Amino acid sequence: MFLTRLFFFLAVGTEATFDQIKLNGIETYFNEGAGPLFQLLSAGLSFILSNAYLNASFAALIILWNATLLNALLIRNSAFEDNSFIPSALYVILISFNSDNFFLTSQLLGTSFLLIAFLFLHQHLRFRNSDEKILSIGSTLALASLFHIPYIWLLVLILILFLFYSGTVGRRYLLLFWGLAMVLLLAWLPFLYLEKGSDFWGLFYKGLSTFQFNSTWLINIGIALALPLLISLKTSASNLAGMGMTNLQITVKRVFTWIGLFGILHVLFLSGNSASSTNLLIVSLSYFLTEHLLNTKKKWMAELTFSLVILLIFVMLYVEPLY
Repeated sequence: MFLTRLFFFLAVGTEATFDQIKLNGIETYFNEGAGPLFQLLSAGLSFILSNAYLNASFAALIILWNATLLNALLIRNSAFEDNSFIPSALYVILISFNSDNFFLTSQLLGTSFLLIAFLFLHQHLRFRNSDEKILSIGSTLALASLFHIPYIWLLVLILILFLFYSGTVGRRYLLLFWGLAMVLLLAWLPFLYLEKGSDFWGLFYKGLSTFQFNSTWLINIGIALALPLLISLKTSASNLAGMGMTNLQITVKRVFTWIGLFGILHVLFLSGNSASSTNLLIVSLSYFLTEHLLNTKKKWMAELTFSLVILLIFVMLYVEPLY
């Protein structure tokens, strides 16, 4: 991760890069998708985030934390035959494909809480015996949306997973909504006290209703992530019957398939032309790439694929200023 950042900073220039990110990424999307907690954090830590090196260092720590959460999720649910750190390594590698992800964004911080929500979700799908987990899913999803408002659309994903894979009783759906509403209401109270309660909900409405579809930008993202996307599509479509997999592993694979689908939809319509919008998609790609590498019988082929992915990331960083 640090090598990719050093490579890009030396090739393009730190300050020029940071100015470009502020123009094309963070500030452009700041008013459309950034939640109130992210705006508060940006204002409170402006003396840190305005420095390119400190900003990138802070973002790198968040990326490592997200990679750790992803790995913990997969290990706790025995997603693969053997415990592996490959998913976290792939997450760090893939997220470095574009310099938008080198700096702190609302998507990056929101993804941390999404991964925690997915941890609670998998615990619920596995054991189905705790109301606390349902409440925690709603609460962490609300926290994710307070950093990046469009993430609240993932409530639809969670409802689909509940419906298809958990057999959750009706009152637990109410607990989910209560956990979500409770956190949002608590965040709204300071705004209400400052007589800006309507601004809070107006911000949410704008973040939820701002849809964009930039075909040229999407083609660039598709080119940058072409190899991981193709491998992930092949892996998700293979072994649909789950031969040789445990019931838990089948559930994990199906959940990450849904996460990948919603990640694609997020990039298509809620990206704001920022590569940081690929955070959710990259979580899914990391899982499917890991499954592909671990299930490849010829180890030299797996090593070649892994090397090509790394090479692709460096190439995309080099040609990024050209498109």
